[in-house]
Amino acid sequence: MVVDMSISDSLNKFFLLCTIGVVVIVFGLCSWIYYQSNKIDSLNTEIETYLKTISTQSNTITQLKADVEHNRQLTLELSKAESDVRSKTNEIIKSIPRQIKDSETFNADAPSGVIEFLRK
Repeated sequence: MVVDMSISDSLNKFFLLCTIGVVVIVFGLCSWIYYQSNKIDSLNTEIETYLKTISTQSNTITQLKADVEHNRQLTLELSKAESDVRSKTNEIIKSIPRQIKDSETFNADAPSGVIEFLRK
């Protein structure tokens, strides 16, 4: 009977150690899962921040492209207007007869008021 008690005690101790080992492993796995869950939540928050930044930058880039196109159109319009004015000026200069161009009055300095008006 002494032998039976000792086997029974040994089995009880073994069962107790196995139970404690399983509890420690389960607790360790739960802790690891909790840590991983927090890490995933942190990374998801970081991703959301990056997505907002990307969205803001994308909108800014779109606006800048629209501004570039608008500036290009204005530049083309100004170039065309300048070219038209230059053409009209050249036509007017070419239409002045040679006799007038050679006259002393044509080559004289204009009054400063007239020069300022023409500059504007």
